[in-house]
Amino acid sequence: MFEAIGKVSRLLAAVDRVLLTALIAAITLLVLANVGARSMGFTIAWADELAVYAMIMAGFVGASLMLRLRTAPSVTLLHEILPERVVRLLRILIALTALVFAGLLLWMCWLWFDPAGLAAAGFDIRRFEGTTFNFIYTETTPVMGLPASWFFLIMPWFALTALVHAMTNLAEDAGMIAPPPEAPGADANGEGAA
Repeated sequence: MFEAIGKVSRLLAAVDRVLLTALIAAITLLVLANVGARSMGFTIAWADELAVYAMIMAGFVGASLMLRLRTAPSVTLLHEILPERVVRLLRILIALTALVFAGLLLWMCWLWFDPAGLAAAGFDIRRFEGTTFNFIYTETTPVMGLPASWFFLIMPWFALTALVHAMTNLAEDAGMIAPPPEAPGADANGEGAA
């Protein structure tokens, strides 16, 4: 089972890499286009808004990827001075904390998007809003007028990918599966150092 979670985590990390690259490229192009337009005396307002949403989405995608790659900024002093066994317990505690956070966030996203309530309303948005006072599906972006829920979908994506990555990290730290060779602390055989 844990091997399967590791495979899913690798697949999601690959998707995150592609998505992050596309988002960063989009941000760059949108900002450059708007800088060029402003130098000619006009502004592309929707490009500013789209660049902001792309940057927010890139932050979430990047955070999930950093969780899996274990490249998030951290204080490593304890890892350097404590015995290996204690360091392993710390890593397990960190993975458990990330797992709980991601699980709670995924649950909050379920409540926020409320697909069960939407289905109970027969996928009638007005009826759904009238009974739940949840306006997620009719909120629009200020400039582009696009459904904001399209951009909000990054939250459940982040929660889901972070949950899978945290489970994989926990399984690696607990010794249930070997970390990939490129993982920090792994030797050439894929064995973790910590």
